[in-house]
Amino acid sequence: MKSKSSPHFSAFTIKFNGQADRIVTDVRLFPAFDPQSYKTPPYPAFSTKALWDTGATKSVITDATAKSMNLVAVGRTKVSHAGGISESNTYLVNIFLPNNVGVAGVLVVEVNNIVGDFGAIIGMDIISGGDFAITNVGGETWMTFRTPSIAHIDYVADAIQVRFAGTPRNAPCPCGSGKKYKQCHGVASTP
Repeated sequence: MKSKSSPHFSAFTIKFNGQADRIVTDVRLFPAFDPQSYKTPPYPAFSTKALWDTGATKSVITDATAKSMNLVAVGRTKVSHAGGISESNTYLVNIFLPNNVGVAGVLVVEVNNIVGDFGAIIGMDIISGGDFAITNVGGETWMTFRTPSIAHIDYVADAIQVRFAGTPRNAPCPCGSGKKYKQCHGVASTP
């Protein structure tokens, strides 16, 4: 369901053949700048791959990425990871996801080089700022993301609508509750 006033949003969809075991997309990174003050970025882009990780609280960049970008640390923070707890540098960057979906002023954490072909991880600080979904249909994995979040995605409501399609609103609800359909599953907000 869309909100009453839909703000301008940016979005992209990535398609993978087969069932993807991880979501990796292209990203462009810049030292942080105010996008309202510049029509084009004042710094050259650093292009790399990014792993999307819902288990990561914050977005991260590798130490090699930070070095390649000549970033200056803005602070340090403690980081919990599989090897325990360590202290790492933090940096402010602007991140451009596919289709020029931009996120400005992201405080990223530096980590040692990661096994894999990516120099960044997109964490929940970015993912939870929008709508994120992964589907597997017809031999393809699709990942889609939009920001800001403009609507709730409710697969339960979709399933109920399909399951009870064609049920007259005044008929008994097919779920067996004894209520009329319109007072039970016919109400969009009631699962």
